[in-house]
Amino acid sequence: MRVAIVGAGPTGLVAANLLGQAGIETLLIERNAYLAGQPRAITIDDEGLRICQALGLADEIRAHSLLQREAHYVSQGRYLARISPTQQPFGHPQISTFYQPALEEMFLSGLQRFPCVSTHFGQTVELFTQDEHGVYLRLRSHEGREWSLDCDYLLACDGGRSAIRQQLQIALRAPGPREIFSSLAGINKRKAPPRRRQRSQRWLVVDAIDHGDGTDPIIFFCNPARPAVMVPYPDGGRRWEFMLKSHEQDEPWLDDTYIQKAIQQALSTLPEWDATRQLTAPEIMRKTVYTFHATVAESFRVERIFLLGDAAHLMPPFGGQGMNSGLRDAYNLCWKLALVLRGQATPQLLQTYQQERRPHVIRIIVFSSLLGNFIMPTQRALAFLRDHAFLNIQRIVALRQWLSEMQVKPQPIYRAGLRFPGRHNGRMLPQPMVHTSDGQKVPLDHILGHGFSIFRIWHGDARTESDNHDWNQLGAQSIYLCLTRDALERAPRLQSGATYIWDGSGQLSLLLKGDPSMVMIVRPDRHIMAIYPPSQRARIAKRLVRYFHS
Repeated sequence: MRVAIVGAGPTGLVAANLLGQAGIETLLIERNAYLAGQPRAITIDDEGLRICQALGLADEIRAHSLLQREAHYVSQGRYLARISPTQQPFGHPQISTFYQPALEEMFLSGLQRFPCVSTHFGQTVELFTQDEHGVYLRLRSHEGREWSLDCDYLLACDGGRSAIRQQLQIALRAPGPREIFSSLAGINKRKAPPRRRQRSQRWLVVDAIDHGDGTDPIIFFCNPARPAVMVPYPDGGRRWEFMLKSHEQDEPWLDDTYIQKAIQQALSTLPEWDATRQLTAPEIMRKTVYTFHATVAESFRVERIFLLGDAAHLMPPFGGQGMNSGLRDAYNLCWKLALVLRGQATPQLLQTYQQERRPHVIRIIVFSSLLGNFIMPTQRALAFLRDHAFLNIQRIVALRQWLSEMQVKPQPIYRAGLRFPGRHNGRMLPQPMVHTSDGQKVPLDHILGHGFSIFRIWHGDARTESDNHDWNQLGAQSIYLCLTRDALERAPRLQSGATYIWDGSGQLSLLLKGDPSMVMIVRPDRHIMAIYPPSQRARIAKRLVRYFHS
């Protein structure tokens, strides 16, 4: 049982931590001599922090992040909108910022907990082949030493220019209308549509230190003459991004004088009451021109090789979803790999990786692209229409709240793959604070562990009901929801294999309609696989045979 991961960016590091937790022998291979050390990604959402929580690293990462950021959209000296989410449905702030080199160091340090994980820096994959038994790699070190490696599966986390993807001849392309419709409607398309031209856009990206106090929001400067974005991050850092026009050359914009002038021009468009908060000239630490794409790989898998992160998809930065999508890829795939390698699941389970992740990624790409096109047009007529659209939204309370709470972002729902028909099936389980029978109040995930969980309403009978499928073999945990705090106090204190909780918010019992006969199965990645009554147990068990060994 061995998995090789190529690429030690955030996606590869998270995948290595997840496989290490599962006890799978894992080799993390990186062509650079060490971590890249480049601050590319800068925002992490509540789903990303929940994945960090599953790794046991959330507290450390939160301590080194700016949590619960607001996003302000500014045009012609006035606010178009303020995005200020107050809800934390998954137990974490919806918008936070970080410094990527520090984040990667924390992920790398996390690997020291797992003897089954080894890291190999300064190693380049020269050649790879695969057959029905495994994947075979030939590698070369920076010193010129060649060595070979065989593994059961290979995870390509080697970035947007993925050499593995190119050798597999998997194309990146922009999603077409039919594919977008399929992803929104939950249709699992098998035939790839015709290739479409890649969409790209150049932006000047500047990382600077200005010793701010970290209280500033993320600001989108919606100026059609020069759209720009400012993102604060820890330790006085600030990211500036400026859209470059098609006729402009890169070189002049890499001059510090140009950059400082562009920063002051952007600041001059802030609302009048904010004009006094002009920042002093920042110390420029890094400057580069990035070309942002909106593309997805035609396939996320070729037999025993999987594409994750930027190797599988590239998207504009406006939704802050590039790195977060890579973390979701790793979280979705690694628990499935672990079950297959341990002989608890059939290889068919691995087919659900593409079935679930690719449509969701397409929805995120569409969201990011539409957000950028709507927020950052360069035509003044479109900017005029945008401003009036935002002003009208602000007049309608429901729409204003929908926008402020960031409900425009696609929800984490899998409409195909390992889920069953039903309103809530495929959605991510909420994470409220829950009370336990031993008197603790903790986030829900603290008691769920890393496997399947079976939720039921406790009705005073301590007997553990059985399902047709042998969940015990998969290490499933039984969770009993008490409907009141008094009921929790009457629940058994030491019931083998069962945990009793009370959710004061009522979110969990609402999913089960308060019915003790209903069962909810939650996957290791916190997505709801099925909610069903007793009459559906046989049908559920019959379908699960395809994926799990009983």
